[in-house]
Amino acid sequence: MNWQSLLSLIIVRLKQVIGLYAFVLVPMWVLFFVNNIFLFGLWNIFGIAPRTFDLRSIVGVFASWTMHGDITHIIGNSLTLLQILFLFGLFENNAYRTILKLIIASGVMTWLIGSESSIHIGASGLCFAMLGFMIGGAVFARRWGYLLACIVMGAGFWFTIKQGLMPQQGISFAAHFGGLCAGLLLGANSKHHYSSVAKFSSNIR
Repeated sequence: MNWQSLLSLIIVRLKQVIGLYAFVLVPMWVLFFVNNIFLFGLWNIFGIAPRTFDLRSIVGVFASWTMHGDITHIIGNSLTLLQILFLFGLFENNAYRTILKLIIASGVMTWLIGSESSIHIGASGLCFAMLGFMIGGAVFARRWGYLLACIVMGAGFWFTIKQGLMPQQGISFAAHFGGLCAGLLLGANSKHHYSSVAKFSSNIR
């Protein structure tokens, strides 16, 4: 791969990063403002209610990542997502599909292991699922890009994981732990298709 091919690939991946920001962060913020201004917080009642089969909880499995309690909650999750989505955009060929899988997997895990009579909202489960995916991919699937990302940003990631897995009042341990486990499983079974990169390089020569 010559420098022109490498530059073109970097541009493509940076465009994917911008697309991922729009794909994840825009719905979060739009629904946050809609919920607080027009719905008076009612959107949050559709959070994940563990081991219940009503429509509310089913919606939560797929959409709880768009629900946040206050501005501090959504800003904290957004700052974490800005970092992780950047890495996903750089290293993941099927980034959009992978994120959708992680949303569903983390939602299902939260639904399975969460405590009864609780409602789980927020994108922190997705954040931990994405962290788990990178760690699982680096350790078990030999995804060298994610290994580099884990090394470069390891201190911050490990601090985030350590803090998130400590039971705290008002913090969803089930979403954090469930998301991390779901991400590890999916990451461990992921494989990077370098052939597509090679094909891309040959096509632009």
